[in-house]
Amino acid sequence: MADFPSSSQEVSKQWQVFISFSGKDLRHNFISHLEGAFKLADINYYIDYKETPSESQNIFFKRIQQSQIALPIFSSQYAESKWCLNELAEVMKQAKQGNLRVIPIFFNVTPKDVGSPYGSFGCKVYVESQHNPSSLPIWTKALKSAAGNIGLLLKNYRNEMLLIQEILASVKKVLALEPNTHNVPSREISPVISGRISSSRKFFFVEVMNQRIKQLQEMIDFNCDQTQIVGIVGMPGIGKTSLAEEYFERSNDRYSFNKIISDIRERGHHYLEYKLLEGQKLNEEANIFSKKSFLVLDDVSQKKHIEFLLQNRRRIKKGSKIVITTRDKSSIAEFSPEIYVVPPLNDTDAWQLFNDHAFKGGASSTKGNFPKLTQKFVDYAGGNPRALEELGKELNGKDEAEWVTRLENLPYQCNSIIKKELKISYEELTEQQKDAFLDIACFFRSEEENYVKCLLDSECGDVVKKLAEIFFICISGGKIEMHNLLCAFGKELRSGERMCDHRKTTTILRDAVQQETKDVRGIFLDTCTETKGISVDSKRFTEKFNPMNLRYLKIYDSLCPENCKVYLPDGLEFPFENIRYLHWENIELKELPSDFNPKNLIDLRLPYNRKIERVWGAVKELPLLKWVDLSHSTKLTDLSALSKAYDLRRLNLKGCTSLDKLPEEMGNMKQLVFLNLRGCTTLSTLPERLNLISLKTIILSDNLEFLHLDGTIISTLPPTIQNFKKLVLLNLKNCTMLESLPDCLNKLNDGSSFNPII
Repeated sequence: MADFPSSSQEVSKQWQVFISFSGKDLRHNFISHLEGAFKLADINYYIDYKETPSESQNIFFKRIQQSQIALPIFSSQYAESKWCLNELAEVMKQAKQGNLRVIPIFFNVTPKDVGSPYGSFGCKVYVESQHNPSSLPIWTKALKSAAGNIGLLLKNYRNEMLLIQEILASVKKVLALEPNTHNVPSREISPVISGRISSSRKFFFVEVMNQRIKQLQEMIDFNCDQTQIVGIVGMPGIGKTSLAEEYFERSNDRYSFNKIISDIRERGHHYLEYKLLEGQKLNEEANIFSKKSFLVLDDVSQKKHIEFLLQNRRRIKKGSKIVITTRDKSSIAEFSPEIYVVPPLNDTDAWQLFNDHAFKGGASSTKGNFPKLTQKFVDYAGGNPRALEELGKELNGKDEAEWVTRLENLPYQCNSIIKKELKISYEELTEQQKDAFLDIACFFRSEEENYVKCLLDSECGDVVKKLAEIFFICISGGKIEMHNLLCAFGKELRSGERMCDHRKTTTILRDAVQQETKDVRGIFLDTCTETKGISVDSKRFTEKFNPMNLRYLKIYDSLCPENCKVYLPDGLEFPFENIRYLHWENIELKELPSDFNPKNLIDLRLPYNRKIERVWGAVKELPLLKWVDLSHSTKLTDLSALSKAYDLRRLNLKGCTSLDKLPEEMGNMKQLVFLNLRGCTTLSTLPERLNLISLKTIILSDNLEFLHLDGTIISTLPPTIQNFKKLVLLNLKNCTMLESLPDCLNKLNDGSSFNPII
């Protein structure tokens, strides 16, 4: 594939539209009609036949740079043309740098088809790349980026001519915004797709707002006689107020009583009544009750702010429309409104908004490593417009080294303006909600929802729900996720109580001088960047931290867990009776200390320990223990410490090569769902009366001779069971969920001494 030419220099714009397409049928039908429409509208467009056949593809890259708008027309044949795919890569490169705008057209394909590497479209791209495999990631990235832009789909129009009319209108909208500095005529109307504009506010309002307004209009019908209430919701800085204000500006001529009421949170709960009545008496003659109303209520944070409307909702004139912006969905839940969640900016739009603030004053956004650094800041902002603006302002005028330093501090240091915004919502939380938010931000981001609920207070179900309602977290794929901004905010807010910055934590652990660390709730230390070991004095460790406060302790190496570099030359005292989560890789102990009290322990992880022989000595009560990971503890021989772990759900013993038996008490672990015994090469049998009625997954070592699975809810046996050549006994009695047996069972142990019990 030819090298794409540099675009760091200003290129004279000779063309208004660059058309990229593939296919003779398309050329002789749709494209010819599109050309006709452009000619009638006096739009200066470029198409490939305007070059002589002998020209190399570099000339097309030059024409792209000379154009204001790129019009990639995606069809199934587009994926079969390396020329088109190369053109698209250059188009998206120029769009990302703000040098042109992109209006993707989807002709009998969808954005999902184009953006996915797995469907028929993606397969064609893959086949085309085999002549030059290095081009595949470039094409794939360009296709994904283009598919993420707002485009026009043929299937949304009754015929091709209607689509052409919409393309023409969209092109005119884009041209209207461009400054008339090129030798091309300017047009009047607003743009629809991403690219360079003179001001970031104009960019956000025009480029993004049109699409969001259109989505709102689909939810609110002014011709409908029913009262409609819509909540515009989302995290701070996402653009709720901007959207509501713009929607009001475009729609406030529909009814005779139109009112936008701003900053309700700051004004108190009587403010709404005061603004709506406007000095009128509270009776049926008041405008709010006698006329159809269009109301925009901005920044509602509590139910009491809209109590006046709730109490008088039946008196509101039928057909009224009410739009409410809020950070807290629960505050308007009693209205049962339709909900519009303001989406984040896509990558191209976010890049442009950030650049508009970060490179003011003539600074080059393409110089040195600035493009790579820009992408990292854009990724961090996650499409939040306020964050992009504030980070851009913060970095404007600073050199590359200062950008790198700020990037390193981003996970632990929130921008001051953003922090002020986030703190408003934070201060409205209860203490329990604050603790849950901070624990997730510092320790448990991207963990399973049910797992996090178990680790937090037992009554935290409603707490997690509340955090989701105010967009401090979101539940995605069963996991609790958190925006980077909120994560950094949480880590910075109470960093003294939750130690997750490895730099500060390492200093405190190494420091022989007593420091004020009594209120520490959790310690997470990743030692992967340590070049030398961290020696911890046992006595000072227990003196530094209040035994009643410490709940979470994790010492690990994210790159090489067996090389965790925290040493205990004098052993370890552990009087922390409220510990819930203990994860210590390569702990240098034969067993946990005798003063270890596991009454509140929920998750115990001691993997890659070369010395540990047993978990602890005496059998102890384990009322809350649900997860245990002792994998790769090669000297572990005794599991009796877990005899009373009746609520255990997952047990990982992978690679415990010295373990030759499991405790008979395992039969009482009726909640056990997962058991991993792979690599337990000394273990030859399982207890006869397991009674593991919840067991769904068991991973075994192929040296087993006796396998008792009776009473479990296993539904199938994998074909790999034929590798268990030493298996003599397989007990599947009372496996009521068992659907079938593999045909390979008769191959076990040559079938001679193998004894299945079913």
